Amino acid sequence: APGDSGQPVVYSVGFGTSWSQSSGVPANAVVESDRVNPNKFYAFSNGTFYVSTNGGQSFSSTGATGLPSSGVKFKAMPGREGDIWLAGSTGLFHSTNSGASFTRLSNVTSGINVGFGRAAPGQTYMALFLAGTVDGVTGVYRSDNAGATWLRINDDQHQYGNMGEALTGDPRIWGRVYLGTNGRGVLYADRTGGTTAPTTPTTPTTTPPTSVSSSP
Repeated sequence: APGDSGQPVVYSVGFGTSWSQSSGVPANAVVESDRVNPNKFYAFSNGTFYVSTNGGQSFSSTGATGLPSSGVKFKAMPGREGDIWLAGSTGLFHSTNSGASFTRLSNVTSGINVGFGRAAPGQTYMALFLAGTVDGVTGVYRSDNAGATWLRINDDQHQYGNMGEALTGDPRIWGRVYLGTNGRGVLYADRTGGTTAPTTPTTPTTTPPTSVSSSP
């Protein structure tokens, strides 16, 4: 992985026992892997998005335009090859074609980080979590419909320095989110009211038993 002092992007095919420099990608680029295709890797540097299809040995620019120039964090969604979400100073961007093109979400004016969690009941697309600015308000948000609408999940009394440097949802529990605070630990939060959908009580169809458990 590259660092922040002119370090090149490198790759290994020997379980980390030896490393070689990747070609076609600038030093200090942000690198992420596709979550389905083990040979596909992505990189971003200074407004340009790159893709590798040979395990990171070589990268090429996808030609995508309109992306932020810096301060970018991006992630590929589990279970969907080529599905990428990119957060930056000018908003939140989504690609479904391995970064060949991105669509900017009109309701997000700036993004710090983005993450994924278990899909809401009845939904097949994973929940999105965003640290950023939606409709002029900066906070932490969740979307259960691929970014069409957002629900703020923090408030003005729960804000942190460098909020969103680390951000992810829980893949097993809908609504649970983990947030790195850069000095105040890693926080997690659940939806108000619990983590499961409410159930409707049913009327018993048989006579209740006359004995009960001895447990208190």
